[in-house]
Amino acid sequence: MAPYRSFREDRAAPPAPPPGPVADMVQQFADPYAFLRELVQNGMDAGARKIAVRVETLPGACATSVTDDGSGMRREDIEGPLLTLFSSSKEGDTSKIGKYGVGFVSVFAIQPQQVDVETWRDGQAWRLRLRSDTSYELEDAGPRAGSGTRVTLLQRLSREAFVEHARRAQAALRRWCRHAECEIALSIADHEGNSRASLERIDTPLAVAAAVSVTAVEDETTFVVGPSAGAHHIELPASAENAAEHGQSFAGFYNRGLTLFETADELFNGLSGVRFKVMSPRLQHTLSRDNVRRDDAFWEALARVRELVKGPLRRELAARLPQAAAAAATTAAERAATTAAERAASTAAERAASTAAERAAAYAAMLEAALSPPTALDPDEIPFPLASAVEGDRARAGLRALAPGREPLLVAERADALTEAMARAGLPVVLCNHPATVALLQRCFPEARIEEARAAYLLVREEPESAREADAALLQVVARALARARHGVARVSLCQIEGALRQRGAILLPADGERSGPHQSCHAARDVVRRAARFRPGHALYLNVASDTVALARRRAAVDPVTAGNLLARALLVEAKGPLDPDDSDRLLDLSANPPPLAGAARGARAAASDAKAPARGEGGPPRGRGLPP
Repeated sequence: MAPYRSFREDRAAPPAPPPGPVADMVQQFADPYAFLRELVQNGMDAGARKIAVRVETLPGACATSVTDDGSGMRREDIEGPLLTLFSSSKEGDTSKIGKYGVGFVSVFAIQPQQVDVETWRDGQAWRLRLRSDTSYELEDAGPRAGSGTRVTLLQRLSREAFVEHARRAQAALRRWCRHAECEIALSIADHEGNSRASLERIDTPLAVAAAVSVTAVEDETTFVVGPSAGAHHIELPASAENAAEHGQSFAGFYNRGLTLFETADELFNGLSGVRFKVMSPRLQHTLSRDNVRRDDAFWEALARVRELVKGPLRRELAARLPQAAAAAATTAAERAATTAAERAASTAAERAASTAAERAAAYAAMLEAALSPPTALDPDEIPFPLASAVEGDRARAGLRALAPGREPLLVAERADALTEAMARAGLPVVLCNHPATVALLQRCFPEARIEEARAAYLLVREEPESAREADAALLQVVARALARARHGVARVSLCQIEGALRQRGAILLPADGERSGPHQSCHAARDVVRRAARFRPGHALYLNVASDTVALARRRAAVDPVTAGNLLARALLVEAKGPLDPDDSDRLLDLSANPPPLAGAARGARAAASDAKAPARGEGGPPRGRGLPP
């Protein structure tokens, strides 16, 4: 168990006040700057809706004031409960936080030279001046409308000490009052340093740093519960000022939003991996004000937190996860639809990129929570975002059934033409546009193989007929060469390959019969590799225009398509089958020495001459003509 007194400040606390009753009282406060919490608490107990805290330099002094718009005090309140140690006007009132009547004395913990109290109500104001030796002066401050109280601490501080004092005051308010039920504003003005005054809102909603959380309000008690797993992937809420809130577990207890006890070290049974906060008027602080009383209300609150984790929190995560997966996929698809120029020039595109990153992180955070106790879900119920929608679904659960046996789970960083083609074929590709998603996918399915879609599949897009016309002679020679070598195919064409095998010179695919336009299809790389050496009449050969070998042959064919085609056919057979056997080699050499005539008008005069007399090797083929590239 580690109460706040275990969190030590960087610098030593102010020296203790002179011996006496005040010194005895202030020593019970673990944090000397907790006096701000006590003054805020007094204001809230007086019904304040707004509290202003100001720390500023004055000529030769520093003033720290807390002003509230509560009910104020009458003279009898000042001379009775306020000035009598251990006398509290709140005893027995369950709507008030203070019970022991010692909180106001905490103003002397930081050793002020003087404490001034101004208070007004019922048209009358009073001014009280307190000294650390317990002496005081009370005077009539005249008529004043409204109601409220201002407490001002005056100290003599160097400028360096003032800066440190302001820092510690800010830290104390954030620690003790950040969930207060009224508005609290802190202003700091260093007039001597000529710096601009700062203004900060201290109060924030009750929340936990978690990927998903549930809030339950029951009989004036508010519970906020969430898992710690995955929270590091997302930006934390504004209330997470305390490093303890980022721990593997966190517990916070509050009364009307003021901190009673917070810890990341004390583990409560059944709540490891959980971050929770409980705010209840039934919870009370100890006499030292740095812990929560371990009474029936405390243990009942812990039991309710456990119930919320097992039921509502897991159900909330199960409901939110599909939404997060779909949102991540949709945003990524919208971003992929923009052009590179639009992404570079558009402010809207920058916002879209930021939104996509935020949604990817939010999904990763929830996914990790869904894979971690105590909020772990069934792996088959966990949805994953898809790079491209399959049958209209942006996310799919049950991936293990979609990849049975030794089939890999396919992933991609973004949507592209390949993932779109795979989606049309009913092949889901998991969108992994966050650094943690692949590892979490493997954690969900530890026995599965995970492969990049672009390494496992390829998209083949045949060049349009208009683009193939210039290479007609080359394609014809390649087809005839393969036929003469007894490796004939249905046809030879040009294509672009996206994804796997894009470095190959050519691939074999089943011939598609009658076609209304250029061929386009998606294939598993392993199937294409398995088919690579099967040159058969039922297959079509697609030359990869991005291949260096094919590009060189196309350039050579502009001068000598016969030699270029024969050499390309030989290179493709070597690529597909390895070293040629003697029969294949002899047939290709014979074909180079005695090429058949080219069909069509494009063969030209030299092609016609070759019908009558076979030219020497390397001299055959038509001259440059229509449709051949320069």
